[in-house]
Amino acid sequence: MSEKNQPPPPDDEDWGPATPWQPPPVPPIQQQPPPPPQWQPPFHQQGWQSPYPSPTTTPQTYLVPAVLVTLFCFLPTGIAAIVFSSQVSSKSSVGDFAGAAKASQKARLYVVVSLLAGVLFWVIMIAIGMSTSSTTTSMPAP
Repeated sequence: MSEKNQPPPPDDEDWGPATPWQPPPVPPIQQQPPPPPQWQPPFHQQGWQSPYPSPTTTPQTYLVPAVLVTLFCFLPTGIAAIVFSSQVSSKSSVGDFAGAAKASQKARLYVVVSLLAGVLFWVIMIAIGMSTSSTTTSMPAP
């Protein structure tokens, strides 16, 4: 008779260990707030400097000087300058900024070498021209 007077057990009451046919109860997942974001300086304000230009800047191509020294100074190294100057824009467009910087440096080197070779060539030609004009003998007047 006392069994009828007892209230029913609550739903969350523990009824003992899990049986082989019943999995253990899973505790509810506690939602934790995400950790606060860590402050990080922007890329361009970091303390170190890269030896190559940043990806936002494209190295100089030296294409116009390369064409000019090829036409007016020295053809072989001028062609090399044109080749390296054309590689600058193609490498920077695919994201190879280190390769673009190296190609730009090589293009500048070949432009300078072509210019020096061309100036040296013209100085030698002018010196030869002046030396041959001063050694010619004039014919006596009749």
